[in-house]
Amino acid sequence: MDVFSFEQLIAPIIIEDFFQCYWEKNFVHNRHDNPAYFDGVLTIADIDEFLSQQNLIPEGIKLTNRGEIVPSEKWTRSDTLLNGTIRMVTDPQKLFDLFNKGNTIIINSAERSIPRLAFACRNIEQELKFKVQANIYITPPGSQGFALHYDPHDIFLMQIKGPKTWLIYDSGEELPVSYHALREDPKLISKFDIHSGDFLYIPRGTPHEAYSSNSSTIHVNFSLKPVYGFHLIEKLAHMAADNAKFFRQTIPHGFQSDEDKKTYLNRFKEKLNELIDSIKPEELLKKQKDKFAKDQLLNFQGRLINSLQLENLTSETIVSRLNGFTTIHENVQNVWVIQFGEQKIEIPVFVEKDIFMQDQPFRIGQIKGLVTDQGKLEIVRRLIEAGFLKIDQLK
Repeated sequence: MDVFSFEQLIAPIIIEDFFQCYWEKNFVHNRHDNPAYFDGVLTIADIDEFLSQQNLIPEGIKLTNRGEIVPSEKWTRSDTLLNGTIRMVTDPQKLFDLFNKGNTIIINSAERSIPRLAFACRNIEQELKFKVQANIYITPPGSQGFALHYDPHDIFLMQIKGPKTWLIYDSGEELPVSYHALREDPKLISKFDIHSGDFLYIPRGTPHEAYSSNSSTIHVNFSLKPVYGFHLIEKLAHMAADNAKFFRQTIPHGFQSDEDKKTYLNRFKEKLNELIDSIKPEELLKKQKDKFAKDQLLNFQGRLINSLQLENLTSETIVSRLNGFTTIHENVQNVWVIQFGEQKIEIPVFVEKDIFMQDQPFRIGQIKGLVTDQGKLEIVRRLIEAGFLKIDQLK
């Protein structure tokens, strides 16, 4: 599977120019004149296969018409399992009937269900160190899924099937992180058609709307969930609660005098400045990076194949590190700890760890340190079970 990068997504704009000139500032429409430009990420066949399942769980699927949600009971049915359990599943016939009557189908968090799209999302996440959610919008001819609105998150849009008409307005909210009603009537600043293979970036807070004309349309929104400045302040507050007695004290209550309150506020400002001065900003950034490493989605493709071969490991087996995820590795009480996602692996410090961190394949017998051949096999087995290493060649 080819690696899809953030650079390919925003091409022909280079990454440095994008973040300097457009990120959180201006919308971008890149026309590629190539309807198949995003076929490596998602095709109509991928979506069709997903929606045609006979026992598809309805969570994550919505139907809308100009923002009005179609009740799920209109496109689901009950399904009885062999053990008698009754559950609701998507009814493909009802779903497509409603689509043909002008309703937009939305697949939220599609990166959890469609493998190639998931692979692209993980690649972009690893580049930006932001969580990425992919929502798919399938709109029938002459329809509009949502009326004029803005989103409290930046949108990176891939047009899978077009054309679709987009309208961009001004007078939005400045870098919102939640949705509020528009404070004034927005003014149209741009109207254009977006075609199959095109890319569109819309900064959060920018009012917009879109509609299909004579043909149905499909697009994917990559919604980024970055860390904002106030998140660092939240982290600072947790650190204050853990390390500073003053901030664990109760604030002035109703029986205290105005002078007491004034004294407290002056003291609060003094202690807050001391706290800020005592913490290095890079420490806060590192904590956020560590949080991303622990919360990231991992790629489990190939894990079963590797697990089924564990019993055949020998000192001559060639293995290599799996790519596509961020790790935390540190020395904790004479043990090397490698953590990614929910996995935490411990390697004794008397084993040379650099061979595990390199990108090149290696033979298990090449592991250095005060460890027996059997010990090397046990360490590699644990790393394969955790999804850190993969088997390249059994010998």
